[in-house]
Amino acid sequence: MKQKTLLLIFLMGLISSCASKQICPRAINTSEPEALALVAASQEAHGRFAFDRIKDLSVRYEGKWASIGPRFQPVLVDSKFRGGSEERMILSPRIIAQSHTGPGGVKKVLRSPGQIAIAYNGRPTDDDETGQAAALVADAYALFLLGPFYFQQSGTVLAMNGESYVDQALCDEVLAILRPGLGMSEEDRVILHIDRSSKLLRRVRLTLNGLDSTRGAEVDVTFRDFKKIDGVLWPTDFDERIRSPFKLHAHHWNLRGLDSNRGLTSRDLKLVEWTRKAAKPSAVITH
Repeated sequence: MKQKTLLLIFLMGLISSCASKQICPRAINTSEPEALALVAASQEAHGRFAFDRIKDLSVRYEGKWASIGPRFQPVLVDSKFRGGSEERMILSPRIIAQSHTGPGGVKKVLRSPGQIAIAYNGRPTDDDETGQAAALVADAYALFLLGPFYFQQSGTVLAMNGESYVDQALCDEVLAILRPGLGMSEEDRVILHIDRSSKLLRRVRLTLNGLDSTRGAEVDVTFRDFKKIDGVLWPTDFDERIRSPFKLHAHHWNLRGLDSNRGLTSRDLKLVEWTRKAAKPSAVITH
């Protein structure tokens, strides 16, 4: 009975999504001045001057997976290990280190340009699909955290994409084409929903081409409860929904800790063990 109910919900989602608008696939080779200006304005609204002084970030997340949506992508979700996490990021060149915890134990991820390494409970794995999924997650979470600043990287083309509403706020949309894309993808596309009034980034919708099983799928993540830390407005509430090929809630998580400029280098971020400087828990965010 339970399996039939899940199948019915899945089929209803497929039917309801048939008319949903997907990200525009049109070829765009050069950025539009209006789109460049809008993303720059969003960066200013989020605290560009302060962000430019940040060299590394230490963050902590806590989250909860939805009951149904994640079951369709078990390798990407990896819910036995991805409950909460402590994460470290060196901004340039970008190095991401993650320590996930869940009922299965500890999952460590080390992402650097063109490379990915994963260990479960201290044991490295070289499984290709696991590596693709981990690289996609690491890059996507960098995008979610950095918001408009993520689109400063080379290989990004920006174009205007219409307007929409997010939480009753009128937003202008910018289509960003990322080459390379997220994880191991050659290209991904992201729609930025930028609040017309405040210029804050309210939502992103993105393709997930970095994993064979998610190619063609789209999700969106809505950002709420912005808090100024070290001069930058960071979202502290993240809500993810699957938008294509069906519509289901996927994941909700919160930013619980953040601090910057510990002076981290690649030597501090080894796969299985971090140095004391890196391992120190992220500074708690108070509300």
